[in-house]
Amino acid sequence: MNNFGAVAHLYSVRHLDSAIEHLEQVLSLEGANSLFSKTYWRGRVVQALSTPGLAPCQHSRLQRLLERIAQS
Repeated sequence: MNNFGAVAHLYSVRHLDSAIEHLEQVLSLEGANSLFSKTYWRGRVVQALSTPGLAPCQHSRLQRLLERIAQS
């Protein structure tokens, strides 16, 4: 069984910017077709989107990442 759904909020607002930066770097360099599947990367972004207290600019950056994944 997959524990992905068991961890509702992997990120905290305090550390979310560095997590977004990491996702942006990985997805711009390797794209969603790296060692991990699009499903994996989409899951990571969706998990970040579920972080309580998300700022509007963080939400926008994460939405752009979802669009990048969808287009790759």
